[in-house]
Amino acid sequence: MTWPTGLTRGYIATAVIGARYSASEYLDAMAVRMKVGGLMGRFNQTYDVLVTPTLPLPAFPAGQDVPDDSASPDWTSWTPYTYPFNLTQQPALSVPCGFTTAGLPIGLQIVGARHADALVLRVGQAYQSATDWHLRSPGLLAEEV
Repeated sequence: MTWPTGLTRGYIATAVIGARYSASEYLDAMAVRMKVGGLMGRFNQTYDVLVTPTLPLPAFPAGQDVPDDSASPDWTSWTPYTYPFNLTQQPALSVPCGFTTAGLPIGLQIVGARHADALVLRVGQAYQSATDWHLRSPGLLAEEV
């Protein structure tokens, strides 16, 4: 198959894997997705937003799908806090919230109920109004200036 230019190797690898599934398997997966979405919908009946780290590890070199020491070639192995909300179709926002001891940025993820994009943006704005992390440069960049 010919792929459009500009797609990453990881994206193409994921598409190739996805092409192996039958329509029935796809519909089964969509049923699970809807079930998880329903569970998160119930969560959001009690809680307006969920706040998590954006990632469980520091940044690694651009252009890599996984960090150097990853036991898995799959990007989902290092994105446990972000990809589930793509599946449940919930809006999520990452805002700066600090730096590692090596000077790499750390993100705070704010997740809302489906269709609560405006609320997620308001919470992110409120956080940034109360902190100054978004105004600071990572130590690595500050040294280059």
